[in-house]
Amino acid sequence: MDHTSFQHYLFGLLAIGNNVSALGVFLSHTKGLPQEKVRRIILITSGACLGMLLMFMLVGPAILDFFGISISSFQIAGGLLLGGVGLDMMKTRQTDDVDLKAVDPSRALQRSGDDAHLYASAVVPIAIPLTVGAGTFSAVILFADLAERSGASINLFAAIVALVLVNHLVFNFSVRIVRYAGEVGLSVFTKIMGLFTLAIGVEFIVRGLSTIYRQLHSG
Repeated sequence: MDHTSFQHYLFGLLAIGNNVSALGVFLSHTKGLPQEKVRRIILITSGACLGMLLMFMLVGPAILDFFGISISSFQIAGGLLLGGVGLDMMKTRQTDDVDLKAVDPSRALQRSGDDAHLYASAVVPIAIPLTVGAGTFSAVILFADLAERSGASINLFAAIVALVLVNHLVFNFSVRIVRYAGEVGLSVFTKIMGLFTLAIGVEFIVRGLSTIYRQLHSG
């Protein structure tokens, strides 16, 4: 697969920026709420994710230039970060992340009625860092640099939009997903995505080291 194709960017971002780890917090925050408020929370969460990802896509490489950080160094640092995220995902126990009781309609949730706090939680922690976090932002910056040099920025933009749409749909059908997949299914999915995230991290490290190696030998 072409490293600058839409599919490559999308699969990479889906492995890192999927919202499975956010489902537990999302369900606990929305249990017992009217459907209109739930939809509003999902829109706020999706908007926050889209805004942050596009911001890092547009200004991330410029920030690296401003601080004098070479892309090869950032590839190594980002690869180490993604590797750690992937290992954590592979070791996670989904029982602690998604509580199946949160989708039990027989259990009512008492709320204080503070809508401002409720909508704020849609941004932190549901959108950031549970759906997209440091690992996703690092990957977007590295993808943005690659896309800019290859003239494939539109592919990365489309992949970011597609990622947000997929996560939006997952939030909308989160109750059914958790009921049908169960803790075991979600745990297996998280571990598989963790393996892909780890592989992406290793790929970034290899690219960074190979670039530095070529620069040393050419100099």
